[in-house]
Amino acid sequence: MDSAKPRYRVNLLDDGSVVTDDGEFLGTWDTDETDALYRFSPDGAASPLFIHPFRKFLCEAIDTWHRQNA
Repeated sequence: MDSAKPRYRVNLLDDGSVVTDDGEFLGTWDTDETDALYRFSPDGAASPLFIHPFRKFLCEAIDTWHRQNA
């Protein structure tokens, strides 16, 4: 992760990684075929756990999920 301060507690990186603000890898993200929806798949999952049209709200949902499962 670069030296810039992360935007959220959970961040979608340009390489498709999803990481916490302290660098913990949580899984991957992508968009649907129309680029209208952001999708998060936890590490090792075969399908997305969360799908949302707004990046910020996807990050918040992943953060909530991560805190509940930590």
